[in-house]
Amino acid sequence: MENRRLYLTYSAFYFAYFAALGIYAPYFPLYLKSLGFGGPGIAVLLALGPVSRFLFPALWGRWADRTGRRKLLVVLSIAGACCVFALLFAARSFWLVAWALLLYGFLLAPAIPLVDGMVQEETDRRRFGYGSVRLWGSFGFIFSTLLYGRLLDRLPLAWVLAGILIASALNVLPAAALPSGHGRTLPERRSLSRELRRPEIVRFLCATTLMQASHGAYYAYFSLHLDRAGYSKTAIGAYWTLAVAAEILLMLGSARLLQRSGPVRLITVSLGAAAFRWFLLAQAIDPWLLGIGQVLHALSFGLFHVSAVNATHRLFPAALRSSGQSLYNALTYGLGNLLGLFGCAALVDALGVRGLFGLSSALALVALLISLSLPAQLFREEG
Repeated sequence: MENRRLYLTYSAFYFAYFAALGIYAPYFPLYLKSLGFGGPGIAVLLALGPVSRFLFPALWGRWADRTGRRKLLVVLSIAGACCVFALLFAARSFWLVAWALLLYGFLLAPAIPLVDGMVQEETDRRRFGYGSVRLWGSFGFIFSTLLYGRLLDRLPLAWVLAGILIASALNVLPAAALPSGHGRTLPERRSLSRELRRPEIVRFLCATTLMQASHGAYYAYFSLHLDRAGYSKTAIGAYWTLAVAAEILLMLGSARLLQRSGPVRLITVSLGAAAFRWFLLAQAIDPWLLGIGQVLHALSFGLFHVSAVNATHRLFPAALRSSGQSLYNALTYGLGNLLGLFGCAALVDALGVRGLFGLSSALALVALLISLSLPAQLFREEG
């Protein structure tokens, strides 16, 4: 009974969190465009969330490791982010939107890495697998993306803000139901700076950061690219949904894949798939190529994320696991997104969107080469 309650609580948290993201990722750039901002300005605004997620999660992770009060931090993170996001209803100027997004990213940053770490601990106890819980986030993403693709063909783009805020507010409920944790039951003190001097950790974080940087063109310009090519908002939502549906199928079998192959091999496979995916999107706006590229999301995001979170859990000692997950999240989804989004803002006028996807493919290949040097024995599943 306790295992089922925990499973439902974590699943509901991921569902609501990624339902908000399922509106934000494909449609928030269109909302920014409706305010009159151009392509480079949109990329800069979208990069402000990753700025705060890069700068601060390591501090929050250390606080969580030292106090054990992860649940309190998650609840404050979600509730505070909701309050700040509501300011966007009144913001119209570039600078007001920028400050709101920066603070929104700052407040939201600790939630996912801390919950990921909590679920990995349940995986260690064999209560359930990370992928079987995390896939509910993908269901939430699909639900909101499909719903809003239909709604926005009929309603003003201001409804993008309402949908994100409603989903985020609902996420406070499962956050409040999370287990309180085990307090300060880890007396062992470990130096985070010493861990970060280990070459395998440096190479791992370099590879994951470059992988996420390669997604910059996709997150900033994929929806706009399809919109300019004449695709309806329903069609745009359908392509995003196809990607996440493929991701869900992958996550259903992720526990078996991790047990059979280990995270390092799976990360390498996902990097190769990402390079091929961005190469396809650089070729043309053909519906079939777009479809194949979106199906590859199962590997370039689904397989990569499950494997990287598992690898992070294995790499860091128990006393530093909240710090490790926060650092992985800060560098991968903070710095990686910054490099990708700011790089796209600087280069989009010169290269065009297809050129950006070609550059994305090259970044994924560099990450692939780095991953080949990772020692697989350091990432073996604990018995």
